[in-house]
Amino acid sequence: MTNTSRFTKATRFVRFSAITVALATCVGCWNSAPPGRVTAYGEVKVGGTSIPDGAITFESVEDGIGGGVTRIESGGKFKLFLRPSTYRVGIVSVEGGLSPAGFDAVEKSKVRVPAKYALPPSSGIEVKVDAKNRQINLDLTP
Repeated sequence: MTNTSRFTKATRFVRFSAITVALATCVGCWNSAPPGRVTAYGEVKVGGTSIPDGAITFESVEDGIGGGVTRIESGGKFKLFLRPSTYRVGIVSVEGGLSPAGFDAVEKSKVRVPAKYALPPSSGIEVKVDAKNRQINLDLTP
């Protein structure tokens, strides 16, 4: 891998993470799901242990852009409003947050969720969300 491709990957990840964090702070403004949406909720674990915080992103498989993002709270819990669809999921959790250099600049001991799960298109996580499938519990491989 050349330095240029690594920089491009790191830049994409940092931009994605910045948008994720910004949008995650906006979630939680409603008490009930808006029309056409369902309340999706769940827990994120790595190797059976709940992560203490982070962000989770849902990207629609249908159009690649529809979805949502929210914070992962204490105990690995999250909740957000999504339209019924199938989603690719991305998860980020790094002790102390990310630097502009992305995962390459983070000490391995501070990464709570492996980098392979960060971007929805390449995480390998896909879930269906609808009125009957609203609970999403994920236990990731370290």
